[in-house]
Amino acid sequence: MAILFSSKNPAFLILFFLSSLLFLTTQQCNHHHFSALLDLKNGFDFPAFYTLYTLLSWNSNNPDCCSWEGITCDGPTGHVISLDLSELFISGRIDFESLFRLRSMRRLNLAYNEFDASPFPSGFDQLTSLTHLNLSHLSFYGQIPLEFSRLTTLVSLDLSRNQYRNGSGFHFLKLENPSIGAVVQNLSNLSELYLDWLHFLSELDLSYNNLSSAVPSFPGSLRKLILQELPSFPGSLRKLILRGCDLSASINSSLSQLHFLSELDLTYTNLSSAVPNFIGNLSSLTSLLLKDCGLRGKFPESVFQMPNLQIIDISDNPLVAINLPEFPQNNTLQRLILSCTGLSGKLPDSLGNLKFLTELDLSNCNLSGSLPSSLWNLTKLQYLYLSSNKLSGPIPSSLFSLQSLHTLDLTGNQLSGLLGEFHNVSSSQLELLYLDSNKLQGMIPRFIFQLTKLQLLHLSSNNFSGVVELGLFQNLKKLYSLDLSDNNLSVQYGSGNSTFVSFPQFQSLLLRSCNISTFPNFLRNQVRLMELDLSCNKISGEIPKWIREVGNGSLVSLNLSHNVLQGIKPSPHLLLSNYSVIDLSFNMLKGSLPIPSPFVIFFSVSNNSLGGEIPRSVCNATSLTVLDLSHNHFIGQIPPCLGEIGDALSVLNLQGNAFNGTLLQTFKEGCNIQTLDLSGNQLEGQVPRSLANCKMLEVLNLANNQIHDTFPFWLEALSQLRVLVLRSNQFHGTIRHPLTNHPFPLLQIFDLSFNSFEGNLPSNMFKSWKAMMEDDKSQSLVLGTMINRSSIYYRNKVSVVNKGLMMEVVKILTAFTVVDLSENKFHGDIPESIGDLESLLVLNMSNNDFTGGIPTSLQNLRDLESLDLSNNKLSGEIPWQLTDLTFLAVLNLSQNFLVGKIPQSRQFLTFNSESFKENSGLCGPPLSKKCEDAESAPPSPLSTLQSERKYDWELMWIGFGVGHGVGVGMLFWTLALWRKGRREFYIFIDRMHSLIFPSMGFPKWQ
Repeated sequence: MAILFSSKNPAFLILFFLSSLLFLTTQQCNHHHFSALLDLKNGFDFPAFYTLYTLLSWNSNNPDCCSWEGITCDGPTGHVISLDLSELFISGRIDFESLFRLRSMRRLNLAYNEFDASPFPSGFDQLTSLTHLNLSHLSFYGQIPLEFSRLTTLVSLDLSRNQYRNGSGFHFLKLENPSIGAVVQNLSNLSELYLDWLHFLSELDLSYNNLSSAVPSFPGSLRKLILQELPSFPGSLRKLILRGCDLSASINSSLSQLHFLSELDLTYTNLSSAVPNFIGNLSSLTSLLLKDCGLRGKFPESVFQMPNLQIIDISDNPLVAINLPEFPQNNTLQRLILSCTGLSGKLPDSLGNLKFLTELDLSNCNLSGSLPSSLWNLTKLQYLYLSSNKLSGPIPSSLFSLQSLHTLDLTGNQLSGLLGEFHNVSSSQLELLYLDSNKLQGMIPRFIFQLTKLQLLHLSSNNFSGVVELGLFQNLKKLYSLDLSDNNLSVQYGSGNSTFVSFPQFQSLLLRSCNISTFPNFLRNQVRLMELDLSCNKISGEIPKWIREVGNGSLVSLNLSHNVLQGIKPSPHLLLSNYSVIDLSFNMLKGSLPIPSPFVIFFSVSNNSLGGEIPRSVCNATSLTVLDLSHNHFIGQIPPCLGEIGDALSVLNLQGNAFNGTLLQTFKEGCNIQTLDLSGNQLEGQVPRSLANCKMLEVLNLANNQIHDTFPFWLEALSQLRVLVLRSNQFHGTIRHPLTNHPFPLLQIFDLSFNSFEGNLPSNMFKSWKAMMEDDKSQSLVLGTMINRSSIYYRNKVSVVNKGLMMEVVKILTAFTVVDLSENKFHGDIPESIGDLESLLVLNMSNNDFTGGIPTSLQNLRDLESLDLSNNKLSGEIPWQLTDLTFLAVLNLSQNFLVGKIPQSRQFLTFNSESFKENSGLCGPPLSKKCEDAESAPPSPLSTLQSERKYDWELMWIGFGVGHGVGVGMLFWTLALWRKGRREFYIFIDRMHSLIFPSMGFPKWQ
């Protein structure tokens, strides 16, 4: 052996020479390919910032093109067999003549570049060895040539997402002549075909879903097919990926024949169809992705028990009804995602059988009951999302023993009790812990402060109590987001500067309602802080000058609202120089308006004592979404530029100041304002017609000014308008018949009270107010504005008047409906059409000159809770049909010319004499005047109920619609129902008030 490998052995020398020659051969590329690649590069352009870094190795000084970026060569021949130029920001032209000289090429990838738009090139059939071709996300358009059918070695072909746009619109790739069938029929080796966003204009028009009767024949070797829609599929298909295609069709029954299908992805496909049962028979499925595809109906339980299924994602299909079955032992599921669906019922104990589960997402559903202890068996679980359900009971401490768990989200449930201590935390992998918006109580357990890998801890809106020393968090070095808001906690922090450096470097620190009385000094050492919320505390004095240095320039959101701050030191302008979200509302700030940064998107200083004029520099904030300067002492004219501020402005609230002059007159075209509140000032003039440019306007409140105008009939064109309040101005004239076919379709609060309107109400005035006709409040939402690029939600507020009391509704629900025409000079009959407003809650037409009888159509207002027709000239008898209004709590028919016996059943038994006084012709209880001829009074068909004087409190509770679960939060009814007598009733209401409004007057960010 030693002799064989000796350098003196001739055989060894020959072998060594040949090996060296072969080595040298493999290092040099073919000179023809070298020349072709240089010619190809000469046609490329690159962005200026990329020129110095792209394809530097492609140069004549380096003749070995096999070493160039993106090049792979065949060793023995030096021929280029692979060219990958994807995602290199290449633009300019492609020299296809040079490209096609690389005849030995097997793989070609030009995807994600910006070549000059051109028709699809010919000549690819010259590359007869191609197995993988990727020409996706380029700018090719036009017909794909038939020559592709001659690339019989192709295994993968990707022509997706090619398009070109010019003045005439978009231009796509298309398969018209030849058709798709003609192109692929000879590609017997093809296993992956990507053609999404391709226009099929002959046999298959996918872009417009116009399918012809002819169905292309696909090769049996096909394993993956990405298209927008196919009428049938080859039975050998293994993967069907149609993600993001607008199919607008039902799931094709041909899927039931795909017995070998392992992956089905119809995510974002807008199927809008029922879930077919045959999906449960696709026994080879390992991945089923049906996210947000418009499915509805009952989901087959058999799918959850399929033997090979590893991933199920049916999320964001709210119309799909799902019940979790009993899961068998040794189930293979690894990811189960059913969030935002119709999933209901209780969590089965058999969840513990999912031994391989790594992600479980059942958030935003309708689950109830307790958390099963069997969750402890999910030893591989990494992500558990159960937020926004109705889960109750305690949180099992075993959840924190899951050593693989990274994220635990139980937000927005009804979980209660104490969090027990857990001692074995050293191996915990927990990073994100969401327990906010539950009913948890007691001290924060000490094990929380030992979760050293914790990055986010949200415990807000619970009943945690006791003192929390922020120094306890010093071991959580990775903690970047902490939310302890809205509990019964008293947060304290060290006073010595030496301890500051041990605090985690937060990005988000939310300490709302934490009984804090001074600015925490440790904030000075926070260099990464982006969001700080110290609202609803007891911080007094001036805002210190060092607060603007917190975050080292990174702080963009600052909420100091609902404190007792009195000033800003040293300069308000320096304080606000960096922030995009700032809330200083509900303090005691004095002086002039602090000017925010030009980049601010949310700015509120409402409910302070600021004064002076508003500088025009406010209008420099072109990204402003919410500007709330309400309830201060600002004077002078409103800067006209506020009507022309940037397109982002959604809320402009200047209520409760002393602005004078005319209303804003110019609102630019394309105005996006949703809420405009100028009420409670001294504004004059007319309502500007340029408001018609604000097509998104939902709330218009001009109450309590000196506006002298007729009814702004042109507001009918604002189809999104929900709240129109013109109360207490100098409006006059008649209300004419609507000029549009469907005026005010979404209107829900209509207040013209305390003006000088006159004349008859048009008979068809209420005919198109659809929002007051829909008797379904189950889906009611709070009117407001979601602030861009943040989690802040601005809630609209409005005041309503009832019997002389001004009451602020702190949440305007889409189900809260009011019509107030009181204190005007309307006359004539009350239109019967008002009975069409079946979901109306408040109707006030008092202090006018209405004549005639009370319309019997009012019996249709089954949700009506307050009716005031007092001080008119109404005559005739009180319709007994009004007794059908079983939710009616406030009734005032006084000071009219009504006659006859007062109906004696249901709600009418609860009203006292104040409701009927000064009607000389009325008689019977509760009035002292007795009816002379009781038999002459019209009998009530419900007279047999007169003896049932015990009020059904449960029914009243439902009727008022102020249940805590619905979250109406309307102060209106608490005050409006506060009448004399019936002690038990008021004890009940007082108890409900304390439950519904525990923090009244302290609006919170959501």
